[in-house]
Amino acid sequence: MQATFDHMVRRAWLGILLLVTAIACSDGVSTESKSNQQRIAAVREWSSSLEWEDCAGGLECASFQVPLDYENLSLGTFTLPVTRRLANIQEQRIGTLLINPGGPGVAALDFAGYADQIFSASIIDRFDIVAWDPRGVGQSDPHIDCVDNMDDYFGLDPSPDDATETELLISGAQEFVSSCMTRSSGFLPYVSTIDAANDIDVLRRALNEEHISYMGFSYGTSLGATWATLFPETVRAAVLDAAVDPTRGYVDDLILQAGGFEDSLNAFFTKCDVSGCSFMKVGETAEDAFDRILLSLDKNPIANEVGRTFTNQGVAQTGIAGALYGDYQWPQLENALSAADLGDGQPLLILFDEYFGRNSAGQTDNSIDAYFGISCLDRDQNLTTDQVFDLTDELTAVAPRLWPGWIQEMLICANWEVKPQGGITVSAETEHRIVVIGSTGDAATPLEGTRNMVAALGQARLVISPLEQHTTYGTDTCVTEIVDEYLLNLTDGPDITTCDSGA
Repeated sequence: MQATFDHMVRRAWLGILLLVTAIACSDGVSTESKSNQQRIAAVREWSSSLEWEDCAGGLECASFQVPLDYENLSLGTFTLPVTRRLANIQEQRIGTLLINPGGPGVAALDFAGYADQIFSASIIDRFDIVAWDPRGVGQSDPHIDCVDNMDDYFGLDPSPDDATETELLISGAQEFVSSCMTRSSGFLPYVSTIDAANDIDVLRRALNEEHISYMGFSYGTSLGATWATLFPETVRAAVLDAAVDPTRGYVDDLILQAGGFEDSLNAFFTKCDVSGCSFMKVGETAEDAFDRILLSLDKNPIANEVGRTFTNQGVAQTGIAGALYGDYQWPQLENALSAADLGDGQPLLILFDEYFGRNSAGQTDNSIDAYFGISCLDRDQNLTTDQVFDLTDELTAVAPRLWPGWIQEMLICANWEVKPQGGITVSAETEHRIVVIGSTGDAATPLEGTRNMVAALGQARLVISPLEQHTTYGTDTCVTEIVDEYLLNLTDGPDITTCDSGA
């Protein structure tokens, strides 16, 4: 499920970079290494330029072109938009800081405009903040477009009770995929994380930077780690906040994530049992009350306004999981469960809509479309529909309440018509150590996987926050101070730093 930088985008869940095991060649150089060298050579043959224009909010806007395939230029190009916020103190400017908010699939351009809300004053004083929409995402031309209405599939029951409901879920996934292929099939093989990482080097050269700094949140850590692996000599500094696990395959990583969300749900229950949440009846535990409400929604979905999906178990679970992204959303979750218990499904539907980027006019952005286009391509394996359902027992073992959402997601990739490409083996030999951040209460990218990112990079330092949320730069003072000092002065530190509090 999608994962994003939730300080600004309140839609969550993880997109995954997948490991492809290198196969040794007779000369001692892996086939993956040779492939990377050929790819890098082709990327370096391509150049693009940026022609800046003033745009809203005192920002500068431009675009640059990249080929669909660096090794087959005849296939066409993507045009990728870029937004830049110039450093406040130009005479003390250090360089450019690239930012990616995650997803995969979250449009990034607005994050340059939000820079003063995201970064410390010392960072925006000294760095040009640059955001770009990766290929297929946001205002990229072309961009991934699948469906206009997410209700048609994600409003279905994700835990079918009979053959009819099972067939509806399968056919819904097939229709979603068919629409993606109809609208976007011409370029879907060229939107992988590796492709997007190659584009970063083109952008760096277009910005006239010999070395460049990078900050990636959530899936942005996968993109950043891939870029640093391919182009380590260009990395001035890199911060990976809420890092994903690059060592697990498609299935294992989703199972890890399902367990992370279940752990956060249990933490919410513990808080409710202590404080007495409003959706609990006298004598009930939080778990009992939750199970009662979800069972009622499964049997008797709540009607919403005309033309909208019912608030059923599927809608509820999507909204609930989104609210588990950080404990600052728990009051909204409590209120939504209380309303559902009283027959009002609208608050849960609002959480559902927030995940899909649906606005008041009923329009959704293309973040989920792009999420599937990229994450299904990044898989390391194909699964059949039957193999997805065969994972039910394993998922219920780690996520007995939330498991259906992962079945629903995997059914789309199981029917995806573009061959998966996998990722690269992460290992970045950068001049300065990369800073990797994880939190003990992260549902979307559990700390176990973040530790694996540190180990995979080979030389990196880990900063651990105790906060119950996904991404902690800007909210945990300890984390923020360490990152700022690193970005400004390239200051190193202990292999592992454990922050005591977010105060």
